[in-house]
Amino acid sequence: MQTAIVTVPKAALYESAQADSVCDELLSGWVVDIRQSWGNFQEITTRYGYSGWVNASALRPLPLVECCFWEGENSLPSALIQHGMIDVLECPSVQAKALTTLFMGSTVLPLEEPKDGWQKIQMADGRYGYVPACALMPPPESPQHFESPCPLSEQPKLPETLRPAILGYAHSFLGTPYRWGGKTKEGIDCSGLTFMSYYMCGILIYRDASLVEGYPVHAIPLSKIQPADLLYFPSHIALYLGNGKYIHSTGHMDDFRCRINSLNPKDADYRADLAGCLKGAGSVF
Repeated sequence: MQTAIVTVPKAALYESAQADSVCDELLSGWVVDIRQSWGNFQEITTRYGYSGWVNASALRPLPLVECCFWEGENSLPSALIQHGMIDVLECPSVQAKALTTLFMGSTVLPLEEPKDGWQKIQMADGRYGYVPACALMPPPESPQHFESPCPLSEQPKLPETLRPAILGYAHSFLGTPYRWGGKTKEGIDCSGLTFMSYYMCGILIYRDASLVEGYPVHAIPLSKIQPADLLYFPSHIALYLGNGKYIHSTGHMDDFRCRINSLNPKDADYRADLAGCLKGAGSVF
């Protein structure tokens, strides 16, 4: 099985090689396994267990010797973009030409030491550029990071400080337009929001709006729900904020964006259609 890396800022993942139905979005620097090729498309499996078809032009084969760099093994210097989106500049100046724009969660390789607040990086496509050093963060380390799928009995106990961190990333998407399969500030869907909020804290949850065995989220009673736990509706998912509020990305035609709503019928932002069909809750804690 060939390993490859995503070289474009974001690549659509399709359900089939006909590219007629989007199911996910991959970000620059993410490592995938190629299962087979069909025309201009390749069937891949992500590191979080999701499969689909991507245009081969968005990938480059990744030699084994490079995998450890991009996947952060052995304390090698990969980093994540932690801002919603950031321009990669040709030289360390705000007036420099933008080579491309990368999105939160993309992986890059920092080079040299930061200078005057600028960090030189290498992108997955091989090009070099500069970003503000404050735009980068090291990949989360164990025990926050789960390899997926992971039996519940083997999952480490997570610190409660993760709850506000997860919600902080979720809040950063407020106002972002709804986009089926999206994971970025350009557009995000409900499970993209929950996935990215946990991913930035080093936790790989299932990409879709359902509880799946082998992933770190387990069912909990609604009476036990706490902030950053997950709310499950039919074909929809949200992050609980507390006090009956939740944050989600909705394709409802009156909203069509990431926003906050309430389960309390007395609140102005109450969504009766969702509150009336709430199926359950899940947690990694």
